[in-house]
Amino acid sequence: MRVCLIVEGTYPYITGGVSSWIQMIIENIPDVEFDVVHLAPWKWSRPFSYKMPVNLKSVYEYPLFSVDFKKDGEMLDEKEIVRNIRQLLFLKESRVEFFSNILRSVSGKHIDYILQSKTFWQFLVDIYERYFYEEGFPSFYWTIIGFVLPILSAIQSIPPKADIYHSTTTGYAVLSALSGKYIHKGKLIVTEHGIYHREREIEIIKSTSIQEIYKKTWIEIFRLISETAYQECDALTTLFEKNQLFQFELNADIRKSRVIPNGIDVKKFSAIEPVEHDTFNIGMIGRVVPIKDVITGIKAFDIFVKKHPNSKLYIIGPTDEDEEYYQRCVDIVRLFNLEEKVIFTGRANVLDYYPLIDVLLISSISEGQPLVQLEAMASGIPVVVTNVGNCPEIALDPDGQSGFVVEPKDYQAMAEKLDVLASDKHLCKTFGENGRKIVQEKYNLEKMISEYRRLYEEVLSSAIQNT
Repeated sequence: MRVCLIVEGTYPYITGGVSSWIQMIIENIPDVEFDVVHLAPWKWSRPFSYKMPVNLKSVYEYPLFSVDFKKDGEMLDEKEIVRNIRQLLFLKESRVEFFSNILRSVSGKHIDYILQSKTFWQFLVDIYERYFYEEGFPSFYWTIIGFVLPILSAIQSIPPKADIYHSTTTGYAVLSALSGKYIHKGKLIVTEHGIYHREREIEIIKSTSIQEIYKKTWIEIFRLISETAYQECDALTTLFEKNQLFQFELNADIRKSRVIPNGIDVKKFSAIEPVEHDTFNIGMIGRVVPIKDVITGIKAFDIFVKKHPNSKLYIIGPTDEDEEYYQRCVDIVRLFNLEEKVIFTGRANVLDYYPLIDVLLISSISEGQPLVQLEAMASGIPVVVTNVGNCPEIALDPDGQSGFVVEPKDYQAMAEKLDVLASDKHLCKTFGENGRKIVQEKYNLEKMISEYRRLYEEVLSSAIQNT
């Protein structure tokens, strides 16, 4: 069996979340050969963040903002392509079927050249004059090109031949995966850790770089891609039931759907022994990027430390992914005079820090099912998490509470819950014991790997039976 995993801007360069999940999948199914297709806005020069498993045969890289205007290979009628795009824009029904047929017809073909054609130019002028005539044409033109380029690039990012294409998003990655499915006759599995179209919708709505007049169109494009992925895939997985409901809103087929929770190496983390320390240590583990909302965590610590001065905040994770945001975090630490209390570790082995941590704080504004929450629980560490993704359901599991839940951005509430835990060692112990039990029963690595192995075998078996 050969499986091609297709990712956007994560593995093997970015640590945490999806990347850690991919590494665990590949390492723990050693009899399956894997390839990885990595799509990103640019070619990355940084080194890999993971040691490549022996069964990972190749990593393919495709930039999402590249064009190839050469008219070589099999050519398609540019007028027909533009005619189909125009028709798609005005369809009221059967848009998914029509879009999937377009993808089938263009998969594996170089079609960038249509951007230089008179037909495409006239199409843009028509759309401009009909809907966007009050906007400046240069701004309109480059906005549309910015929409179109990554879609064309993803469609032309043809993955290697594989039995199964496993996409980790319903965005650009799934367009590449669909090309593999159509060209090489493979099967398609889609796994969503977070719900892609909802995350992009939030980003677009909040964006200051996209003009309001274009936001609805851009949101609809992502919804259409997601809905098409749900229809065309052979299996659809996500991490928890609430995510499934969002998938069903876009007509995901319940017969293809299943929930496979994340899993961790429980033995490794439950073997961690606390190290004696004379401070109360709060840990934030993850990339220092806006979606993790590290700044809110720092604000919460600033309130907390006034009541518990013998405390430290360890921010454990890479700081080089968004250097501007990291600098903002550093500036706020200086503003609050917390330089002696807040430690940015940079990239680090979390196993070196779990023995020192008394509470894990997750202040994110968006999450799926964070591995660090499960790791902390397995280590016997109580948590304070935001009400995003699956964080609250895990922390407030009916079989045992392992922490507190607060609303995103509410640093006052975070500080209050941290204060409760710092003031009640018995409660910390109870939450820690509950966390160990819940992870062992529901989120262990062996169970997760077994589920994905079974899924691969079922999907491949279906392919063999249909040949």
